[in-house]
Order: sequence, then structure tokens, then C-alpha cells
Amino acid sequence: MAEVLQGLRGWLMLVCLIIFALVFAVMIYSVWKHHRGGAKQRTNFHGSVAVEICWALAPVVIVVLLVWPTSRIIWSS
Repeated sequence: MAEVLQGLRGWLMLVCLIIFALVFAVMIYSVWKHHRGGAKQRTNFHGSVAVEICWALAPVVIVVLLVWPTSRIIWSS
């Protein structure tokens, strides 16, 4: 059981690091793309229902994907 939990912990850490890297890359791209010196036209992100729904559902999906294997391993023992 300890080996399985150790493997799960390593896998979840890898998933968290991948999520961190993706979010950081998107953040750096957004800062680079929309900084004041280079952006001639400002983009309005408000009022888009699709963006708001995706923004709200993304953390829920991430948490469910991280909890699913954890609960499966814990309940199977």
C-alpha cells in the first residue's frame, strides 16, 4: 500500500507541475502580448459568457481529475 501511495504522490506532483508550467506559460504569453508598449488596441475580455464558464469550470475539472485516482486507491485498500 505504501508503494502505491508513493507512486500516486509522484504522479500527482507531476500533474501539478505540468499545470503550473502551462498556466505560467499562458501568463507570460499574455503579459508579452498585451503589454502597454506593444498593444495598439486593447482587448475587452468582459461580457463573454463562454470565457466566464470555462474560467469557472477549469479548476473544478482539475480538482476532480486529481481526486479521482486518489480516492480510487484509498478506497481499494
